[in-house]
Amino acid sequence: MSMPFARAALPLALTLLAAPLALAHEPLRITGPRLNDPQAPIFTTFSEATSIPVELVTLTADELAEAMASEGEPPVDVIMVVDSSNIHSQVEAGWFQSFESEWLVSRVPAELRNLEAGWTGYATRSRVIYVNPEKIDWEPQSYEALADERLAGKLCLGSGHSPYNVSLVSSMILHHGDAEAQRWAEALVANLAQPTGGRDGELLRALAEPGDCAVTVANHYYYLRMLDSDDSEERALAEQLELVWPNQHGEGEGGRGAYRNVAGFAMARGTSRAEAALRFLEHTAGDVVQRDVAEGIFYPVVADVSQANAVVQLGDASMDATPMEELVELAATARALLEQAGWQ
Repeated sequence: MSMPFARAALPLALTLLAAPLALAHEPLRITGPRLNDPQAPIFTTFSEATSIPVELVTLTADELAEAMASEGEPPVDVIMVVDSSNIHSQVEAGWFQSFESEWLVSRVPAELRNLEAGWTGYATRSRVIYVNPEKIDWEPQSYEALADERLAGKLCLGSGHSPYNVSLVSSMILHHGDAEAQRWAEALVANLAQPTGGRDGELLRALAEPGDCAVTVANHYYYLRMLDSDDSEERALAEQLELVWPNQHGEGEGGRGAYRNVAGFAMARGTSRAEAALRFLEHTAGDVVQRDVAEGIFYPVVADVSQANAVVQLGDASMDATPMEELVELAATARALLEQAGWQ
């Protein structure tokens, strides 16, 4: 066992020494979007370090909501959380329970966790600007610049109901206030080349293919997947595009860095396996998991564990250090603003 792995497993081992023997025989039940591989390193290394098996529970969003609203033992112990707007909805619905962990406090930056609310981040992603330089001779260098009239009839956007866009608008509200964020969202709608909608991957394809769509906003990892694809057509489409890291220059808000969001895990309210759930949450901040995150398509939350593959391929960029909790609190306001702006 390498020394980094030993350090990562230390809080688990110390706690489990005092835990009941039965703890290691009952599976820890985990659910979340796109969790379908029980052999993923995040799960196998946890079981190796603790002898606690992991069971992935497949639930639709509606099924999970119904289960967490009912009385009694929940069907899961740990819930994957993705994006601050989703976290807002789930916290408000009372899905999580608070916990304490000196390990997580020492490892995960304060802006990427809220243990009192019951969740902690383990990876981040950034929502950035993409341009097809063959379709436009000017590149917006900030989120604010997407409102520029030079983009009239050239901007493509996903749905206003997308949690990714809700959180982006939450960020604009935080940095500029309700009124200015409203004007900004309305200007983006006025610049649209086509009706809003489509997943990020679809927007990037529309950007690369013939048509009016010349600029879009999408999460960084969709582009990274295209660049790393085994499909030569996908790679060729990606190579037609340019990624623009927003808000890298200037003073104050103009240089605040690219907007980022979080993926993490939460402790399910009412779980009888809170001890094992805590051990898993702590495991996600260990060196083994964080190195695996860095080698994939996301950014690790623990600094200096390993250089992220995203940095190697997409270049280094400054990120907005806004605490996720501040975005979480603005999600409802952002949803109302999007509706008022006509960003459907």
